[in-house]
Amino acid sequence: MPFAVLLWDFGDTLVDERWMRRAPAGVPGWEDAWNATMADLADAWNVGATSSDAVYAALAERTGMAVDEVAAHAEHCCRHITFHEEAWRVAGERRRPQAIVTVNPELFSDLVVPACDLAAVFDHVVASNQEGTDDKVALCERALARLGFRGDRLEVLLIDNRPDLVDAWRDAGGSGYWFQGDDRFAQDVGGLLGGR
Repeated sequence: MPFAVLLWDFGDTLVDERWMRRAPAGVPGWEDAWNATMADLADAWNVGATSSDAVYAALAERTGMAVDEVAAHAEHCCRHITFHEEAWRVAGERRRPQAIVTVNPELFSDLVVPACDLAAVFDHVVASNQEGTDDKVALCERALARLGFRGDRLEVLLIDNRPDLVDAWRDAGGSGYWFQGDDRFAQDVGGLLGGR
C-alpha cells in the first residue's frame, strides 16, 4: 500500500537517544545520576508536569555540579546528537507529508528542535511535553489533524523503535513499521516506501 503520511518517532528511530547520557568532563557519575533522576522525574517531565529547571536541580544535587553547569551540559548534548544516517536521509527527502510524534520533555522542544532545525524537515513536531500526554496514538492523531489528513489511517505509517507503540497504532487502524536499527531500515525502506 502506498502511504500518504509518515509519522516518525525521534529517539532511537531518527537518532541515538542516548545523547543526554554523555558525561561532562570530571563527572564520571553522570550517567548513574541521569538514570536515577529519570526514574524519578521522566514521566512528569515528558508531559510537562515538571520543568527542566527541576530536573537540572535534581541532577546538580546528585552530581555535585552547579545547576548552571548542568543546564550548559544539557544544551551542549542537545546540539551534538547522532542521527541514524539512513533514517535521517529518508526523512530529509520529505517523500510524503510527515511529522515527528515523540514522547520527550521540554528539553527536546526548547533545545533539540531548534538546534537540529527539525522544522525544516518535518511539517509538524508533536511532542508529549507540549501536548500533555505520552499516549502515542493521541500524538499521532494530533499530528494528522495538524497535517489536515482525513483519509484512511491505513495510509498513515508510524515508524517507531518500540513494537508496543507500533502495535497500538495498528490497533487504532494505522500502519506501522518497527524500526530495529538503521542497517535493517536501509534494507527495508525500498519495499516500504519505494525507490529514492
